Amino acid sequence: MRSFSRNRNLEAAATLAYYGFLSLMPLLLLLIFLLGWLAESSEAVLGALRSVLADLFPAFDDRIIGELAALAERRVWGFISFFVLIWSMTPFAGAARHAVVHIFKGEHRPAFFREKPIDLAVVLALLLLFLALTAGRLVLFGAAASTPGANALRAFGAGALGAVVVGVFYIVFAPVRLRWSEAAAGALAAIALLAVLRPLFALLLQYNPNYGYAFGSLKAIFLLIVWVYYTFAVLLFGAEVSANTRRREALLLRGFLTGERRTPPRMTGKLLEKFVRRPERGTVLFREGDAGNEMFFIRAGAVRLTRGDVELRVMREGDYFGEMSMLLGAPRSATAEVVESDTELVVIADRNLETILQENPAVVRRLLADMAARLQAMNQRMAG
Repeated sequence: MRSFSRNRNLEAAATLAYYGFLSLMPLLLLLIFLLGWLAESSEAVLGALRSVLADLFPAFDDRIIGELAALAERRVWGFISFFVLIWSMTPFAGAARHAVVHIFKGEHRPAFFREKPIDLAVVLALLLLFLALTAGRLVLFGAAASTPGANALRAFGAGALGAVVVGVFYIVFAPVRLRWSEAAAGALAAIALLAVLRPLFALLLQYNPNYGYAFGSLKAIFLLIVWVYYTFAVLLFGAEVSANTRRREALLLRGFLTGERRTPPRMTGKLLEKFVRRPERGTVLFREGDAGNEMFFIRAGAVRLTRGDVELRVMREGDYFGEMSMLLGAPRSATAEVVESDTELVVIADRNLETILQENPAVVRRLLADMAARLQAMNQRMAG
């Protein structure tokens, strides 16, 4: 995917792998303590957590879980301990948030004193996601224990639960309003790709038992970092899928605002139908003073704009209107009425216009120029 390469996501994945590896132990320590406090059986909790980690990190050493569990039992936990562990994960949260913001073409970074509370909130959200994933795996294991075909049920349930968690991850991190369907597209792509990569990675370890031999006792850590890198590269790829799924509508509608498109190619005609409206003659699209959350492009026919009893303009094929109210968040400044039969309009909602404007400066310039020209003409007409 060109956008994956253009956004340099492999470099972002390397950064996330480094920060993620440093954050993994504090995250696991918090998970073990919280799950042990919430659940009755510590062994069941550790089993569920091992299962989650086996799916996420094939090279993970189970002995680490045992050592962390012993540490969680011996240590007296207080507010300061929790805060230090959570704070130690904020660099990873910030790096992950910035990577996803870049993919979705979000706003620039906020100031430091606004950024850190956001990162703390993201860490808490990640902790909740892992709690939900491990708790869900715990429930799944209990429900499938006495069910025929338990292994297949567990595998399907684990995949579905993983897709839900990844989808929520995209919704939490995305700087835009992401629909569930858009998040699901990226989550399913990521889970499917991880399902392919995981056995390939295991196969590599099986047929190359000395892989990482040069690292000596650090071999397990080296393999873990490598897999974490692959995992984040896949998650960023899934984010690209979600972002491009979200942009699909905006890309389809962009041509109407740039003057490049009057009739779409046949392959996009069916996709465009959901945005097309064919009102009858005499239909009032909106009235002066109404709230405005959409604009209109005229593919055929005509629409008259009036303010009070004064006719401002008759808009015809190739013209668009209604953008001023949507951009300014102000009430409609005129009334729009369809004045010809067979009028065909393309409706552009605010979320699509927002995406178009973020990624197409030429559209912004054209809209500003058209708005200035219309305001000047309207003032002249009202004065006359």
